[in-house]
Amino acid sequence: MKMKAILVAAAVGLGAAPLLSHADAQTTKSEASQYVSDSAITAKVKSALLAEKGLKSTDISVETQNGVVQLSGFVVSSAQIDQAVDVAKHVKGVKDVKNDLRLKSATE
Repeated sequence: MKMKAILVAAAVGLGAAPLLSHADAQTTKSEASQYVSDSAITAKVKSALLAEKGLKSTDISVETQNGVVQLSGFVVSSAQIDQAVDVAKHVKGVKDVKNDLRLKSATE
């Protein structure tokens, strides 16, 4: 009887193995899809910032994780900070914007 229980447990375990590998594949596929989506959002935000008049977007770094855009770098005025955040918020796919922009000092 114990042998039968062991064989059943082994069969169940082996039968679940393809399901586990399928779940892992789904997770990996989902992560890859999110990475591509985040990369596309980053590109759209950078493009939108570049198109803005009066904003030196080459001094602004853009990173995206799970749809949340992080802006960092240095700009010359608080108005430019507000402008950059506003531009990023209006890009399709952006869930939120984390603002790490700083004002340039006179020596930077």
